[in-house]
Amino acid sequence: MTNGNKLVRGMLVGAIVGAVVSLLDKKTRDDVITTSKNMSSKIKGYVEDPTVLTNEVRETIDSVKDTVQEVSEDITFINEKVKELKETTPQVMSLIQETKERFIPKRD
Repeated sequence: MTNGNKLVRGMLVGAIVGAVVSLLDKKTRDDVITTSKNMSSKIKGYVEDPTVLTNEVRETIDSVKDTVQEVSEDITFINEKVKELKETTPQVMSLIQETKERFIPKRD
């Protein structure tokens, strides 16, 4: 057996042992059973009426599109503010320097 096969085999055995050990805990077993039942009923529902899955996927896609659009608008807004700040900063610094020169006497 090559090293690659040993690695995959070891990972598989480790995963199985870990799953078995975790199922020794009653709460974990109950959670696995509950989750399995929920997934099973969902899958049955999708098999009986595939349009439900299609609609859920469409809603998720629309939600992601909306989120991407909002993030894009936020990034555009931030970029505009950064540009304004870059343009304003030299003017403000010049004004501060002029004010400083006017009110603070030069030291010889």
